[in-house]
Parts: sequence; structure tokens; C-alpha cells
Amino acid sequence: MLVGALLLSSLLTAPAVAHAASPGSGGWYWPVGTENFKGWDGWWAYRSQNPPRWHMAQDMPAPVGHAVYAVGDGTVLESGGDHHYGGVIVVLHRTADGHYFKAVYGHVIPAASAHKGAKVKAGQVVGHVNGCRHVHFGIHPGKAYPLDNNPYRGHTYTSKNTYGWVDPVKYLRANPRVIPYSAPALPQVTAVETTERPSVIGVAARVVYWTIGTEEARHTFSRSLDGSETVLVAPDEDIPSLDSTRFPAQAEAGSFTLRDRLPVLTLTASTTAPSWKHPVSLSGRLTNASGRPFKGATITLESSRDGAEWRRATTAKTGLAGAYTLTWTPTTRVRLRVRFLAPTLYLPVTSVTTTVAPKPALTAPSVPRTVTHGQKFGVHGTLAPRHAAGPGAVTIRVQRLVAGVWTDDSLLPATCRDSTAGSTYAATLRLPAGSWRMRAQAAADAAHAAGSSSWSLVAAR
Repeated sequence: MLVGALLLSSLLTAPAVAHAASPGSGGWYWPVGTENFKGWDGWWAYRSQNPPRWHMAQDMPAPVGHAVYAVGDGTVLESGGDHHYGGVIVVLHRTADGHYFKAVYGHVIPAASAHKGAKVKAGQVVGHVNGCRHVHFGIHPGKAYPLDNNPYRGHTYTSKNTYGWVDPVKYLRANPRVIPYSAPALPQVTAVETTERPSVIGVAARVVYWTIGTEEARHTFSRSLDGSETVLVAPDEDIPSLDSTRFPAQAEAGSFTLRDRLPVLTLTASTTAPSWKHPVSLSGRLTNASGRPFKGATITLESSRDGAEWRRATTAKTGLAGAYTLTWTPTTRVRLRVRFLAPTLYLPVTSVTTTVAPKPALTAPSVPRTVTHGQKFGVHGTLAPRHAAGPGAVTIRVQRLVAGVWTDDSLLPATCRDSTAGSTYAATLRLPAGSWRMRAQAAADAAHAAGSSSWSLVAAR
């Protein structure tokens, strides 16, 4: 027992070793370095103790002192304590598709580097197996704690309530940590039967053209990509420049097919007018023309002030369904787009452009809560980013409570001033008796969207 105690004591202070294990299914580093659990209890194993209970985790056997690895990059939410495990760690991880989940590593002695709030890397040693000789490994999807607020739960006493916990082995195998790049097959967009092998094939403005025959008797035909009726092109009709790069053709003796090399890349912004210093969420999908997804593809976000010069902002990877998500915090009006440069086979593609402009940050007007009717008083606040000094940049919207309804009364120009401390706005006014409220607002300009502050109440008596 003394030797075992000394061993555990040394493990508590041993430095964490990164990537001592090799990744397994989905690129995850399994907690004890293997996916062979040797028949130990897994998800929903029934334990007929009093009272009966169901196991909501996977037990992974390992000898005392065996290293316990972080399955992926993450943040330690809880570490230490007993909680019926003798020692436990809870880590927030994220899948390649961007789904967060909490993993509980039970029956472990936490490593010093795996303290609460610590960042851990995939394969990092976060602890060692304690005297229970196995790791209890459970998964709860999402960032939020379970409904019962118990991040350590490993069993349920009712077969109808999992508290949001899921089968950890199935979850990791269905939600990889790393998605290798893979492109779908080039989709066929049309197939055309001909009387003989065509000599020229191409597409222009989504119309297919092909030529058959000899120099003495050559005929050109056309039809739309959606498969409308074939038309004989008049000999004197000009044929537009054909795009055989995007639409490669495969010709046979009496037919040909066309495929499409251009991917489809969509872009949607969560808002085009975020609050000052708040990020915009940008999302979309990358598929081929028939809707098949690109997996593990690199999507690059680019920004431009004028639409002429584009700069790389950040990147993201597509998930199993071809979806991606990016965040960007604009400081001024900016145009955003995403691009995909295919390693092989497919052509590069650029999404539509969206314009995003942040709202200026305006504090609510600072005013007295009560004034004497007709009394002159000041209204002031701050704004960010800096605006040019002078009247007109900010107005004060004044409303009066009339028969229980807030009704517009006036728009009062404020004076803005810049200083080393920042930008301020100020105005003065008089109010007749009644209940009043006011807020600061700024019109849209070349750099920002329109914005306004919250309301401030004033009672004039």
C-alpha cells in the first residue's frame, strides 16, 4: 500500500505529456489510448443494485497509474473533487462540425496542468487512473450543464430519463474530431443522344452546343442544360464563346455527357448591422451542382472596403454536411465574401458579397429623473467609435406619455465633441409638465449603420 501511495503521489506532480497516444476513430484520442474496452460496462448497462440503475457512460479498463488522455482540444470546466469517482475532470470539447460537448473523465487523478479553466490539447495527459482501475467516460452534448445541474452524473435511476447524456462511443464515432478533405464526384448535368460522335461540344449561357458532320456537311445543334428540345442552329447564326472548362464533355459514338466543375458556395450573415464590437456569424454550405457536400474543405473569409482590394480575414473547415461557420467583428462598413480554392478537379468559387456595417455604441442619455416643468437641464452621453465633432452626428429623440401611449414630441440636435477620453454628445432642453423619455440616435453614414441607445425617463412636475 505504501508503494501504491507513493506512485499516486508522484503521478499528481508528474508533467503532462502531449500526444503520447495515437488517434483512433474520427481522429479522437481515446481516454486510455485504445478502443478495446474488454467487455466492461458501456452505455445503458443495467446494474441491479438497490435501487436499480442504468449506466450512462463507457467504462475503459486500465491499470492504476495509466495515463488518461484528452480526447480532443478543450477547456477544463471541473477538476478534482470526489463526486463518487475519487477524482474527476469535466472538459468542454468541440467536434469538427462545430458541435460542443462536455466529457466527464471519472476515476482519475487530475494532472496539475488540468486544473479548472485550463486549455488542453488533443492527446494531452490530463490525469492518471486511480484505484478503480478504469476510466468512467461520459458525454453530454452542448455547452450548457444538464437539467439537473450535475456535470458528473454517471447513472440514472429511471429508464426514461438520461438527463441529456448520450452513448459516448457512438457519439465520438459519429462526430469526428478531424474531417479529411474529400470532394464529391463531378455531377452529370446533362446527357444528349446524337447521330454520330460530336466534334465540338460546349456551353454558353446555360445552353449546350455541339457540332457533327464533315466540313462539307457540318451541323450545329443546341439545347438548354435543363433538357429542352434540341434545335438546329442556322448556318449564319453566331455561336457564343463556349465554356468547356467548367463543363467538361465525355463523347461517345452516338452521345455525350456534360459534367459541372463549379462548386456552389453560399453565404448568410446573422445580421448586417451588429452592435459595436459584436461579432457577425457567417455561415453557408459548399456543395457540387447536385448538392453533394465537400467535407473538410477550407473556406476563406475575405474583406474589402471598396470591393476592389480583398484581404484574407480568417478560415473555417466544412463539416460532414458541407456546412461551415465563421465569425467576424467589423469596425467599419465592410464587404465580406467567402472563397474556396479546390486542390484538384473542381474550379475555384466565390460566394455572393454581403455588406456589414456596425451600429455605433451610444450610451443612454444621462438626465435627472425629476425636473421642474420649464427648467433648463442638460442631456449628455458617450458614443463609440469616434465621430467628427460638431452638431448633427447625434440627435435626441424625445417622447411624451399621452393617454398611456409614448408619442413622438421632437428631435433635438446634439453637439458631439472628441477628446483624448473619447467622444461625447450633449444637448439642453426644457420640458412642460408630464412624463417623458428620450434616447440618443445616430443616422447611418459611410462607415456605420444607424443606431440608438436605450431610453431614459424624466418626470417634469
